[in-house]
Amino acid sequence: MADSEKKEPTEAEKTNRKAWRNLLVTSVGSAAFLAAAMSNIIKTHKQHGWPKNAFKNTDYVLMTVPFLVLALSLHEEVKNGDVSE
Repeated sequence: MADSEKKEPTEAEKTNRKAWRNLLVTSVGSAAFLAAAMSNIIKTHKQHGWPKNAFKNTDYVLMTVPFLVLALSLHEEVKNGDVSE
């Protein structure tokens, strides 16, 4: 078997790992929220059926806000994102 001694990570590797782990924490939280929301949507659909005439115009506006924020943040990141070298 080859020599499998682990090298001590460099400072750059430690910084990179910390940055990616910070991203992981928020991603896991967002995924948990999405899973809970989808579970509640399915449960409500089973109990009450599809929402016929349940929403008003203001409700639809509120439902579009997360998608607008997502689209705008992706646009800004692609357009003005930092490039590390």
